[in-house]
Amino acid sequence: MSEKKPKTPKRLRRSVSIAELAERAIAPLVQKRGFANSELLMRWATIVDAPYDKGVVPDKLHWPRDMGNNPHVGAVLTVRVDPIHALAFTHETEMIKASINRYFGFYLVDKIKPSRRPFVPQLEEAKKPTMRRLSEKEEQSLAAQVEKIENPELRESLLNLGRGMKGRG
Repeated sequence: MSEKKPKTPKRLRRSVSIAELAERAIAPLVQKRGFANSELLMRWATIVDAPYDKGVVPDKLHWPRDMGNNPHVGAVLTVRVDPIHALAFTHETEMIKASINRYFGFYLVDKIKPSRRPFVPQLEEAKKPTMRRLSEKEEQSLAAQVEKIENPELRESLLNLGRGMKGRG
């Protein structure tokens, strides 16, 4: 028996962007999930409108095995849906399907169905509000409002809360 040699990566004789390298690296994983390329996954936020751009994630594209007499049969797109958007999403599937097909310019998706797999939200950096420094007059006003509170820890906590509420910019 002959041993299989591991595939050596194909050398590129030109400079390439990181995006192209990433596309080539994830291509086998994307193809395993039924996608021909990662275009649908990468452009999802562009293709669908809010709130489905962040509340719905494409999971798998399943092509029918037997197309019969109709070769123009679309695939079934399985998506993970945030439970908050699940009910509205079921009513908007036709609009989302039309958006996907319009984006690609051909009949790609015939049906969209929710996945049983759990939805994992995309991690985004929390946007902290900018805080401004309170004026002397505002500090005095806050101190006057909490001066009758006997517990010093509670008074300090309420002062910090007041500074935070008034100082948001």
